[in-house]
Amino acid sequence: MTDVDKAGVKEYEYRRRIIELETEKNLEKQKVMQMKLQYQQLENQCHYLEELIALQDAKLNSKGWKALEKMRKVVYCCRHFSKPKKVTLSQEQGLEPELDKKDEPKVKKGKPYRSHYEEDQDFSKYHTDIKTLTFYLPQYHTFPENDEWWGKGFTEWVNTRKAKPLFPGHYQLREPHDDIGYYTLDNKETLKRQIDLAKRHGIYGFAFYYYWFSGKRLMEKPVDIFLENKDLDFPFLFCWANENWTRAWDGSQHDIIMKQEYKKDGYRAFIRDIKKYLMDERYIRIDGKPIIMIYNIAEIPNLEELVNAWRVCAREEGIGEILVWIRYPMQKNEHEFAGIVDAEFDFAPHYFAGVENHVDDLPSKEVYDYEKIVDQAIERYQPHFPIIPFYYSCTMGWDNTPRRKVNPMIFYGYSPKKFYDWVRTIVKFTRKRHREEDRFIFVNAWNEWAEGTYLEPDKKYGYTNINTLSKAIFDLPYQERKTKKKD
Repeated sequence: MTDVDKAGVKEYEYRRRIIELETEKNLEKQKVMQMKLQYQQLENQCHYLEELIALQDAKLNSKGWKALEKMRKVVYCCRHFSKPKKVTLSQEQGLEPELDKKDEPKVKKGKPYRSHYEEDQDFSKYHTDIKTLTFYLPQYHTFPENDEWWGKGFTEWVNTRKAKPLFPGHYQLREPHDDIGYYTLDNKETLKRQIDLAKRHGIYGFAFYYYWFSGKRLMEKPVDIFLENKDLDFPFLFCWANENWTRAWDGSQHDIIMKQEYKKDGYRAFIRDIKKYLMDERYIRIDGKPIIMIYNIAEIPNLEELVNAWRVCAREEGIGEILVWIRYPMQKNEHEFAGIVDAEFDFAPHYFAGVENHVDDLPSKEVYDYEKIVDQAIERYQPHFPIIPFYYSCTMGWDNTPRRKVNPMIFYGYSPKKFYDWVRTIVKFTRKRHREEDRFIFVNAWNEWAEGTYLEPDKKYGYTNINTLSKAIFDLPYQERKTKKKD
């Protein structure tokens, strides 16, 4: 064979190999596309079932719960098992798919909720410069609108009582301690007990969520009882919960049952409505100016116009100057609000539940590592030099399983020690960046039982959360006090 022939063979082999590689590449592309299509179809089926579950959930009678639970298992399998062919999506029959043990999801190591039981401790002898405010949900009483929308006698406890664990170690259901029981907020005695507990633990005041929809008030009974009884001596302020009220419990735009509208004539009406509260001597002020907090400025078409109208109306009504604080705007630049509002407040758990903190292989897409969330929060505080005054917050955890039957958001691996570390950090930064008279911090929350974050005692762990908070704000060392539960 001549050198020319050898060269021709080499060129042939070279071209043949290129064709083979291209063919393999194209085949691989086809395979990938087929797999993507398979999983996309499966994902679409999941979404359909989730929507169906969400729509049916509020209307199902007791006979429908069994079929619904089977449907939920199908959704669970679609999300978390790698072989679609093992899942039989038979919606009409509600069949459970049979799965191999080797296909079962891997669960994150460590307990989903690490705590211990503590009795109530009295911290009254201690003093602190930190003014701890806890977000307070006033929905633990009946009112006509809830009776109409959710069924007669509905309160937040109805959701809480229905919760079930979704995976091994998942802390549900959560029951209030016998010391407080399934209380109602339509009486003075409950408010007095709550205030006494908060005072013994060094909490400065309550940040009541205020529900006002273009002149229509909801859940106002507890704050009205509070206002009428001056012997309930405890500071408070309002956080305007200005999102739409929906059946999804998340302020989203679908299935709205009470719409939040922003009309110019309504801006002044809001100030006139809350005037009696702002004028109360217990209402929290800085330099004599009452503080009004806004939960979600993204919902407001023209924030500057609204705030200016509030300020003018407050002067005309004899209230004087007011301070407007907004929840830290996650998607916006802080510079936009300099000169419009007076401060920003942090609201954990918002913007901490990112992909980097996600816990895989659990029956909800929204499970996040609590320890990582706390570490991320602490790291974020270090380089943050806000343009306007900034007030920090923390949360014991998060688990809105009672409210969301599909993909609840859950913080995995909560521990009192990590909560203590978080509080100690925001105390440090608050002292560094605020005058002594302005050292407010926020805790989410006093009583968000349906979202899994509360300072009130529960049956399983007693007073551990609120005791831990007290140790942190009073500069006391963290020491677990493991005691036996009361009989």
